[in-house]
Amino acid sequence: MVGRFPAGRGRLAFSRRLACPEPTRPRALTLRVGSLVVALVAVLCGCARSGRLGEYQAARSLHLAPDGRLIVTDLGSGASDGAVVAVDTASGRRATLLGGLPSTRGSGQGHADLAGPSGADMAADGTVCVVIGDAPAKPTAGFGTLRCNSGLVVDLKAFQARRRLPSNPYDVVWDGQAGWFVSDGAANNVLHVDRAGRVVLVASFPSLKAAGLSQRDGQGVPTGLARGPDRTLYTALYGGAPFDGPPAAVVAFAPSTGNGPTDARPRLVASVPHPIAVAATPQGVVVVDYGGAPGVRGRGEVRLVVGAGAGAVAGPGGVVASGLDRPTGVAWLPDGRLVIAESDRRGLRVLRPDRY
Repeated sequence: MVGRFPAGRGRLAFSRRLACPEPTRPRALTLRVGSLVVALVAVLCGCARSGRLGEYQAARSLHLAPDGRLIVTDLGSGASDGAVVAVDTASGRRATLLGGLPSTRGSGQGHADLAGPSGADMAADGTVCVVIGDAPAKPTAGFGTLRCNSGLVVDLKAFQARRRLPSNPYDVVWDGQAGWFVSDGAANNVLHVDRAGRVVLVASFPSLKAAGLSQRDGQGVPTGLARGPDRTLYTALYGGAPFDGPPAAVVAFAPSTGNGPTDARPRLVASVPHPIAVAATPQGVVVVDYGGAPGVRGRGEVRLVVGAGAGAVAGPGGVVASGLDRPTGVAWLPDGRLVIAESDRRGLRVLRPDRY
């Protein structure tokens, strides 16, 4: 089991596939009539002059809420200041949905100093749930849990311990009905939690080869989650230690929310070297490739792995953005823009690929 997840520091470089390669250079029109037109071009291009969407302590995961807002999970600074924030992507207005969440620099992970809220999502009725990653350092109260603004708190670490497994919950996504799917990287599995707090195992990935997801063996470390329009669940499986070890994968399956195993065997969607986040829309599925081992910068990519342009219109391997510096979250907005979490640049980057 590998419950250690990438974190990094540094700049973000853009590939030539981006329509707005620099935040101060929006796409130009042939005719420009005053500053109002120039400003309008920047908006239509999907790149504000800053190319950013707010500042955060350490933005981690991104999900689109049913009401259209962007749900941002902020790890915090290590001073019990983690948060879940909802952002109106048109105006940039933000609302804190959950604040004062456990956050510590004593993560117990040699390359990732922060531990805290790492994934959050919103249900149609406004219920928001967040998972708090594990932190071996003392104190540990509040870590390894799922908590919601409804008052529900579930000890995921205790559930995994009963199965003699460690726990490091990474992401959570609403199931479209009355519960939540949770990825746990240390336990190499995906769980379902209902509104009463009942937890069941829905998928386990101790071996990529045994699951038919890779010719070479290695652990599948569930990281980012996304629910497709048809309720298919997409899971990014980061490769086990070492970080540049066996190929990793993005898989899809129809998980059960009852007391049983998955309804369908997980199927391979794409082999991606370092998948850390995934987003699904009616137009396709994009996955964030973190870019390699800790300390390696500038290799991050966003790939289209399901959709008409995958591997063709999008470019070799479905790449729609490259040269990214250790991205950790992605959201695909209805207007075609991508929002990428830059946890160590204290904010979000808004990009519009030239095409899919």
